[in-house]
Amino acid sequence: MNPRARRLSWPLAASLAAIVFSPVLMLATGSDMLYGLWLAVLMVGLWFARRLTRREVGVALGDARSYLIAAAYAVGIIGLVALGAWASQLIDLSQFSWVKVLRRLSLGFLFTLALALVTEEGFFRGALWGSCERAGFSPATTVIFTSVAFGLWHAAVPIIDPEFTQPLAKLPQYVIGSTVFGVAMGLLRLRSGSLLVPSAGHALWNAATYTFFGAGERVGQLGIADTSLWDPERGYAGLALAMLGTALLWRSVGPARAASPPGRR
Repeated sequence: MNPRARRLSWPLAASLAAIVFSPVLMLATGSDMLYGLWLAVLMVGLWFARRLTRREVGVALGDARSYLIAAAYAVGIIGLVALGAWASQLIDLSQFSWVKVLRRLSLGFLFTLALALVTEEGFFRGALWGSCERAGFSPATTVIFTSVAFGLWHAAVPIIDPEFTQPLAKLPQYVIGSTVFGVAMGLLRLRSGSLLVPSAGHALWNAATYTFFGAGERVGQLGIADTSLWDPERGYAGLALAMLGTALLWRSVGPARAASPPGRR
């Protein structure tokens, strides 16, 4: 195997190991935690096997504007979906509680931030990202490759994870939505050079989505029972808005613009 082919084999092998063995480990052990924790093992293994630098993995604080963009992406899409649900008279606030909302938002954000740093973001936008750069991928190719891997890794979630159960007919939408979200997080990683920025954006997205809209068969604090249209992850309007938001993000902070340091933009 020539050196270039060997370099290219690392991102591909690592992606396949994540996509295939995460669900296998969960089914074999009955532990849903292993679905994500397997990524932590892959992250550490790939980091050391490829001897990736801190810069390649994204060990950096990031700039303030990138955090604001991450927050605007999550809040903007989720807010518009909530507005659409309200206009469609789907919201039921009979069980709404500000105490529950604030508790779930804060705990959900902190828990997801800590977990994402060493699992989903740590692997896909960290070690796998660095491995793609080491293989000579362009910035755009790195964003797309890691995002497609991220989307495919999520394919088994609505099938085998009872907390995120969805009809099989919704599986393509779920995978496409996960891939689109991966592109958005990849652009944030590319712009900031930091793994922490997409991790914070990921944490805010999960905390807000699952608090207000729920997940799987669970109803969120907005009391929306029919999530087929107005839901950030399960609804078609949510997917359309995410695609639009990601396209705007690509246009404003895409690979060509992100090639220069934040202070020079």
